[in-house]
Amino acid sequence: MHRLTGVGASPGIAIGVAHVLASRVEIHERRIAVLEVDAEIARFEQALRDTDEQLARIQAQLAATEGDDHQYRILEAHRLMLSDVHLVERARRMIRDEQTAAEWAVRKALDQIQAVFDKIEDPYFRDRKSDVALVGERLLRTLVGRREHASAEHAPKGCIAVAHELSPADAAQLGRADAAGFCTEGGGRTSHTAIVARALGLPYVVGVEGLGHQVWSGMTVVIDGFRGEVILDPDEEALRRYQARAAVHGARSQRLAAIRDLRAQTQDGSVVHLSANVEMLEEIPIAVDLGAESVGLFRTEFLYLERNELPTEEEQYAHAVAALHSAAGRPITFRTLDLGGDKLPPSVRIPLGTNPAMGLRSIRYSLKRTDVFRTQLRALYRAAAEGPTQILLPLISGVAELRAAKDLCAAVRDELRRQNVRYAEQVPLGVMVETPSAALITDLLAAECDFLSIGTNDLIQYALAADREDEHVGYLYHPLHPAILRALRQIVVGAERMGKPVAMCGDMAGDPMLAWVLIGLGLRNLSMAPRQIPVVKSIIRSTEIADAERLLAQALTMSTETEIEELVYGAMNRRFALELNDGEDDRPTG
Repeated sequence: MHRLTGVGASPGIAIGVAHVLASRVEIHERRIAVLEVDAEIARFEQALRDTDEQLARIQAQLAATEGDDHQYRILEAHRLMLSDVHLVERARRMIRDEQTAAEWAVRKALDQIQAVFDKIEDPYFRDRKSDVALVGERLLRTLVGRREHASAEHAPKGCIAVAHELSPADAAQLGRADAAGFCTEGGGRTSHTAIVARALGLPYVVGVEGLGHQVWSGMTVVIDGFRGEVILDPDEEALRRYQARAAVHGARSQRLAAIRDLRAQTQDGSVVHLSANVEMLEEIPIAVDLGAESVGLFRTEFLYLERNELPTEEEQYAHAVAALHSAAGRPITFRTLDLGGDKLPPSVRIPLGTNPAMGLRSIRYSLKRTDVFRTQLRALYRAAAEGPTQILLPLISGVAELRAAKDLCAAVRDELRRQNVRYAEQVPLGVMVETPSAALITDLLAAECDFLSIGTNDLIQYALAADREDEHVGYLYHPLHPAILRALRQIVVGAERMGKPVAMCGDMAGDPMLAWVLIGLGLRNLSMAPRQIPVVKSIIRSTEIADAERLLAQALTMSTETEIEELVYGAMNRRFALELNDGEDDRPTG
């Protein structure tokens, strides 16, 4: 028995026989004669067309399958990558200028692109490299004449698909073949394939180093999408243990699915609004299916990825309208551009400075590049005429920034009115509270905006001066630090004093272990990753406000994060064993 570790990209436990898909295409350097260049470019162009036709055929299959619209759009994004300048033009230039064969030119172009992505710290942006890699691998298979999808199409029912990288098209086909789950050496938690896996409800573990050298078709495999583990050839004891966990998870999933359409209402009548954080259009149907009442945070940076030019107003308008239509009347809060720091797509040029995390980023960039900001605001105000919309400003540090942004919003509305362009005049404008300065003046900010949303990810690292991605100081990153609880309480009180609604959209909002703490603080609007909604709702429906308030009051008397964690985690594990006991967490039980 071998236990391998990766990253859980889609939750669940699956047990089955391995079905190993085609490995990464091995390409060796090959030069061509000058007289062969034109013919080689023609071969490259034909491979691009053939690859696009492959994706189009799979799209046609999906179009005939009800409920697969999000997968259809993912494949559309992959088809667009076949004309991406970074991949196609680099490869074409190498064929012509360096007299390399098309396969070697594509491989070198892919390596250069991935080297750029590897330098990005933000996991969401970094995971985009897997989508480019998958399109490139498909193109390489076309060039070398290798059949692409036979192994995915003919996968045995109940198998565990194993691959170096798994494309969204593969995942969709494997889902139709009734595969039990997937595991790969590459990929990422926020990749398109992970989104498809979550939509299919299938466990998926990514980033399993050395997987390809230790597994073969027919081997018994267990994948744990909660813990990010893959067990090869499990012994009888391990098999029984995972079968038991799979049964518990299945029963738990059925119980949570039964309350999908019920309100998140405490036993003493308080209603908590649960919404979803999403990055891409494809996630909205998943969120709705999991019970999201709205989209509490729509990250707009996705449109700026993997392109040399800025998205146009029409592109942004169409994207926002598509999101609103997909939400089917549920409100969407669009966060304006949160670029800078380690989020630097090719279309944006921002000076890094000595400390990018505290440099020209987010609202600071938008207020410096007002041309970019105005284009986005025009698109959002126009889209707001098509459905309930809110606009959220990231990384606001003071009232002056808020006023500058409000002035631009007013100027955009005036411009649209003069041009007789259809738009919504009344769009709620909110502030994201994620800096210590904003937390200290929440009442002042609340007096001049319509709503507030707490971004705990940045707030915690700024308040504790600890980068959670830094292995040397990550141990300092504690959501239950006394300073964080006091800051959150001050934010809620400041918003209440001014009569403005306050939500939380950071990672804390979706942590079921923290549900009582947040309710005790007075928060009644939580936005989280879609898959976290059912368990948080179940806890809320079994809660009385007084119990949560007593737990918080006790926590606020403690001096260290360790003491608070032992109290909170212990109480939650004892009270909500059914909701929390699926092996996803290894935190203290008290």
